Amino acid sequence: MSIAFDPKTERARHAAREPFLRRHWAMSLELGEGIRFQPETLESVTDQIQETLWSEGMDPASAPAEDRHEAERSFAILKPRRTSDGWSIAATLMFGFPDESRLSRLEALQGFPQNLSLLLDDGSAVKPEVDGGPTAGQSRMPSVLALRYTLPDGRIPKGLRAAHPSLDLDVMGPESWSAWIPASN
Repeated sequence: MSIAFDPKTERARHAAREPFLRRHWAMSLELGEGIRFQPETLESVTDQIQETLWSEGMDPASAPAEDRHEAERSFAILKPRRTSDGWSIAATLMFGFPDESRLSRLEALQGFPQNLSLLLDDGSAVKPEVDGGPTAGQSRMPSVLALRYTLPDGRIPKGLRAAHPSLDLDVMGPESWSAWIPASN
């Protein structure tokens, strides 16, 4: 069942999301002009699922199971998950460049996402698995990529490091990254 757009309902929904949005945005890092790194949490994945259903005209509370499962599958790549020896966490890497420079900037950043290491509290670093990179027959890197890092038990993410001809960086993450790893049950 499709729901009608109502400005009053939308304002109320946005107001209810404000605390989450502030927490989520506080975790992001600007890595360079037009390059944003956004850690994903259980809360952010749940929000994206709900917003997808709303954008398709469905109330998440009463959406058909098939539609809800499809939305959940779409965002599963971003969901933190427990592994046998630690946590597997994800981040979204977004490139937002002006139209006139987009292709050349993306070309110059080829290989950058694969080298964007997550620095851990013990001084070690882990490289990401990159989902959404160029596929067979495609040379252009997309504007949005999912990065997944596997953290050993007890390790905490502290920053990012990359050595790339177009972007060399070593930056500490914000204190808000403490919410990136779900509380252990």
